[in-house]
Amino acid sequence: MPEPLPGAATPAGAQRTAWLLFAPPALLAGLRWLLQWQDARGPQLPVLPLTPLTPQTATALELFAPALWALGALLVLGLLLVLAARRWGGARVRGVLAWAWALLWLVGSGALLERHLNLHFLQPLAPVQAEVLGSRARAPSLHATGGTELVLRVAGLAEPRQVVIDDPQVAQWRPGQRILLHWAHGRARGLFVTRWQAGEASTLPMPNL
Repeated sequence: MPEPLPGAATPAGAQRTAWLLFAPPALLAGLRWLLQWQDARGPQLPVLPLTPLTPQTATALELFAPALWALGALLVLGLLLVLAARRWGGARVRGVLAWAWALLWLVGSGALLERHLNLHFLQPLAPVQAEVLGSRARAPSLHATGGTELVLRVAGLAEPRQVVIDDPQVAQWRPGQRILLHWAHGRARGLFVTRWQAGEASTLPMPNL
């Protein structure tokens, strides 16, 4: 029986590599489908992130900085892989890369589940008064539905906040408009708007979260 060539993959090793390559992405896709299916079965309540105000303008360097960092990281990683393959062999390096690939997808699945739990186990807060400092239309994108981006001064918060609300009435609000926000803490992090109304007071009940 001929001996396998040095560095050649055995059937068991090839099967393990195939599992590492395809099972983790399938797990993430299945988890995403399951969470979306569960969301579709329940009431569709608004849960809108109330985030710190970020600058609206950025320099060219700030815009391209993520791409430059990613390119630099890829170059360094490629150099390290070449050096590692020369020292420990290509088969061992490929095995490490396969496990790193699987770990990356598992981390993504964990992050997806954490985000779902953070949004579905909110901790309601008492309604709070807020003042509109500014607003602008926000076009829909692949990651958001669009609507009106409001800049708010929220009672009890030191820094202005921003939130995007897809409501035609909100588009008519102007600077100085006072509104009442129903909001909540996420299970682990973040503030989220769950209901809103113009005026100083509201008789709307708190949503069942």
